Amino acid sequence: MLGDANAYELIYGLGLDQPPTGIMVKPELRRQLLYNESPLEDFTLASMLLRPSPARAYMDVTQEGSCDVNSVPRVFIRTMKDNLFKQENQEKMIKQWPPSKVFAIHESDHCPFFSTPDVLFALLLEVATSIKNP
Repeated sequence: MLGDANAYELIYGLGLDQPPTGIMVKPELRRQLLYNESPLEDFTLASMLLRPSPARAYMDVTQEGSCDVNSVPRVFIRTMKDNLFKQENQEKMIKQWPPSKVFAIHESDHCPFFSTPDVLFALLLEVATSIKNP
């Protein structure tokens, strides 16, 4: 679901004979894939601070043995201008592990905390207040 494999650099922290330990979007594709709607200054800072994501987290994803969907409310926030996780991939994620609610941020890229921070904040408030306490 990560999209084009050519968009990523793999990091082999345990050696080339072992599975990758980290994954990063290639520097030349970060603006296009991660920060396409974000202000230039946020893109610049984020690119300097960006670190690899743990590759094993993507390899070991499973829904088996997970928490009861009714005991831990989960939501999915769709980022509608996301070039990293295209809409069809977001839809697959929703279908594979259905959340209790789905929201959307229409003007957001992959990083709504940069591209639409006020909208994200309002949505997170809405999500927090909509969760029913036992």
